[in-house]
Amino acid sequence: MPALIKSILTFAISLSVFSCSDNKVTQGQDTPAVKELTRVESVEQNVDQMLAKLTLEEKISLVHASGKFHINAIDRVGIPEMWLSDGPHGVRHQIQRDSWSSAGWTDDHATYLPHLTSVAASWDPEIAILHGQVLGAEARERKKDFILGPGINLARLPLYGRNFEYMGEDPILAAKLVVPQIKAIQQNDVAATVKHYALNTQELNRTGVNAKPDERTLREVYLPAFEAAVKEANVLGMMGSYNEYYGTNANQSKHLVMDILKGEWGYQGVLLTDWNVDINTHDAAMYGLDLEMGTDVPSYDEYFLAQPLLKEIKAGNIPVSVLDDKVRRILRVQYSIGMYDENRLPGARNTKEHQLAARKIATDGVVLLKNEAVGNENVLPLAKSSIKNILVLGPNADKKHGTGGGSSEVKSLYEVTPLAGLKAQLGEDVNITVMRARSSTLAPIASDYVASRHWTGTPAWNISYFKDKQRSEIINESWIVDSQFKSQNSESNDHITMKANIKPLKSGSHTLNVSAVGDFTLTVDGTDILTYSNADGTLLSHDIDLNAEQNYAFEINYDGNTSFTLGWNAPGNLLTDEAEYLAAAKAADAVIYFGGLSHGDDRESIDRPDMKLPNNQDEIISKLLNANEKTVVFLVAGSAVEMPWAEQANAIVWGWYGGMEAGHAFSDIIFGDINPSGKMPITLPEKLAHTAPIALNDYNAEESLYTEGVFIGYRWFEQQNIKPTFAFGHGLSYTDFQVSNIKLSTKSLNSGESLTVTAQVKNTGKVAGAEVVQLYLHDKQASVERPTKELKGFDKVFLQPGETKQVTMMLTQRDLSFWDINTNDWLAEQGEFEVMLGNSLENITLRDTFNYSAK
Repeated sequence: MPALIKSILTFAISLSVFSCSDNKVTQGQDTPAVKELTRVESVEQNVDQMLAKLTLEEKISLVHASGKFHINAIDRVGIPEMWLSDGPHGVRHQIQRDSWSSAGWTDDHATYLPHLTSVAASWDPEIAILHGQVLGAEARERKKDFILGPGINLARLPLYGRNFEYMGEDPILAAKLVVPQIKAIQQNDVAATVKHYALNTQELNRTGVNAKPDERTLREVYLPAFEAAVKEANVLGMMGSYNEYYGTNANQSKHLVMDILKGEWGYQGVLLTDWNVDINTHDAAMYGLDLEMGTDVPSYDEYFLAQPLLKEIKAGNIPVSVLDDKVRRILRVQYSIGMYDENRLPGARNTKEHQLAARKIATDGVVLLKNEAVGNENVLPLAKSSIKNILVLGPNADKKHGTGGGSSEVKSLYEVTPLAGLKAQLGEDVNITVMRARSSTLAPIASDYVASRHWTGTPAWNISYFKDKQRSEIINESWIVDSQFKSQNSESNDHITMKANIKPLKSGSHTLNVSAVGDFTLTVDGTDILTYSNADGTLLSHDIDLNAEQNYAFEINYDGNTSFTLGWNAPGNLLTDEAEYLAAAKAADAVIYFGGLSHGDDRESIDRPDMKLPNNQDEIISKLLNANEKTVVFLVAGSAVEMPWAEQANAIVWGWYGGMEAGHAFSDIIFGDINPSGKMPITLPEKLAHTAPIALNDYNAEESLYTEGVFIGYRWFEQQNIKPTFAFGHGLSYTDFQVSNIKLSTKSLNSGESLTVTAQVKNTGKVAGAEVVQLYLHDKQASVERPTKELKGFDKVFLQPGETKQVTMMLTQRDLSFWDINTNDWLAEQGEFEVMLGNSLENITLRDTFNYSAK
């Protein structure tokens, strides 16, 4: 690990020592040694004293927002305003106190960190610490008290719009990474806020979908990471999810909050809402919600935990003690993070160390999925000495991602795109040709021309669904990324209207192209341009003169039950025709296609419609692979995509959303300056139909039954004997490793004891690198159906060529257990357990067994 990164981690540890040390007053020899309580030791005493000073009305003012991101100050007793901020990948830019509009600050930039999927792909607690340290320090410097992250909901569904914000599909992987990250954030005198508790696994009707898993599934799959955040990291903030849990919002679920979170786990921090959740005063108050942050009402006094709660208390319907507990928790956090401490840590922001940390996190999360030989050498890493002409294509080649996605947006000082990273890496020594390939089918108007924005920051069209063709009654309103629509209604016609502001890049004649099945009308600035009715989707074209730098109001009205696409040929040759880009590919020494998704696909509030790469990328990739064997397919995405060309490709890399230093990090990997060491934290299925929610017909807007039970992700694929395109835990290197000599500390484990698993890892290749040894466990004699393999531990080691190191992982009784619905508790059954070690789910190289006795 580079010395500078080590120094950053050392700094994080030193902060921990500082914040938790026994700070004593220096005493003279004749002065009695009176110990001064540390901040931690004096928290409860301070909370008691402050609580006793507050009036009922003042207490009420502390349990709901008084602005978009802050809580009321009480000057009379010296309580300051408490400030919260998104998000999990960097401190959000400042917005106005009472609206979502930007505050217009010019000094609110922050380090744009790689997304948490990248942290998960590192399989490295030190990377989690680094991410948390930067996030906490920058939040503190921006005078924030809560940072609204990290996120740990699991990637059950590849279509889920917020997968990119979270830590993969496995509960143990998420748990083992979120704990060090929380600690690193909170060492900066900032409260971390894990989210979203619990079962927020789809954006489709996210405020209304009713999650109804069985208790075993809830406990074994969807709660362990939250439990670890509470019990091991002492997290101070927890954000409830949007969805319902068995008919009531998760924020006010007695079972989730009072029975489990605050009961069994003993959570002492604050449970707060996300913005605009479906709660009510009585249930939210009685069943554990502490802080209401956003409700769609005209006044903060009308929040459910504002005047309505005050009235209920005065009427005797809700005890004052219920309110006192909420206020106590809020005060506890305030004192714990030093809001009343003149020595509170100052934080730091936009430092060189933070930028290098962002680069380190991004490189460690890159996953080399495939790397086959062409001639005598593998395609990657590309050799600068022999490569003189590179063709670069793909929608992510020069795309920035920081300002999209929703609440995770970050206003960074800069963002290095993959293309910019290549240019910085290669300088003038290599000729880089850049193209944007046009597919053979009609593509929608590119997002480059779309000036209108969804609230998540993504270029978008507004889409309205109407009851009838006359558009007399609106049914639903949403947004859509492209000027392309596919009906989900085969029996009757959809009646939709789509609107967007379109801004040409160059003045001149634009040829509009329409393919539709049904009735289609386009107006521009209120003037009818195209009226089209067709049953077979025949292409219709129309020329229109448009001026650059002028916005045009485009409106589409469509009545039909099939599909339409509106595209155009615009001046300036934004897209390159097939013959030209394929000729360039054949002539190039290497081709790099930066494809994947964007925050038009991975984004808060809406799920993806399918698992395909958008805008016919598959066609273009397949043709490039035919044209040049040394084509590197480099995908940037936060969710799984189908790869029908994977067998054909010789080099595939997965890069996630890599933050502000993504381009440098990706180039470091491509040219071998950094050896890739990432492993997939999600399964990459061959087809969407192979995934559990789709195969079991358990994805809809009404309720999620979690029919697959504990068989989430890779567990499902193993149970069903379905081979994915790339398995969970998979990731290659530019060197080779040998894992050997598995040893168990005991072959007979008793109740309450732990077992240590060790093995030797040797770098048998020619370059330094890191390997992740993964431990999977199988209960061979279970009375309930259990997965064939369950991840229970992992250890990442960095090795020079020829070097050998030992990896060590520990198993506890809890690791052996399942949730027993009969006793309503964890149960480890007597019998034989198999330990499996490998460098991916599908590459288990070592096995051993032990017996467990419940004595």
